[in-house]
Amino acid sequence: MNTELLKGLPTDQGEPVFDEPWQARSFAMAVQLHESGLFTWNEWAETLSQCIASQEKSAAISSGSDYYTQWQTALEILVDQKTAGR
Repeated sequence: MNTELLKGLPTDQGEPVFDEPWQARSFAMAVQLHESGLFTWNEWAETLSQCIASQEKSAAISSGSDYYTQWQTALEILVDQKTAGR
């Protein structure tokens, strides 16, 4: 698997770790939308970083679930931005 895709993700032996099925689906949607050209990986990384930084202002990210919540938030933001007006 592309290690760039896993940067910052909870992993075990180089593979992503998911506590809940929605986390795996969110991960897969982000990868698929990136691969289909909806957004670049740099756009994704920047949006995710902003979401994490915003969350950490109020409470630290302390678990994989916290991380994937921000992953999902970043995905929603990008999809909204990229599909607005379509």
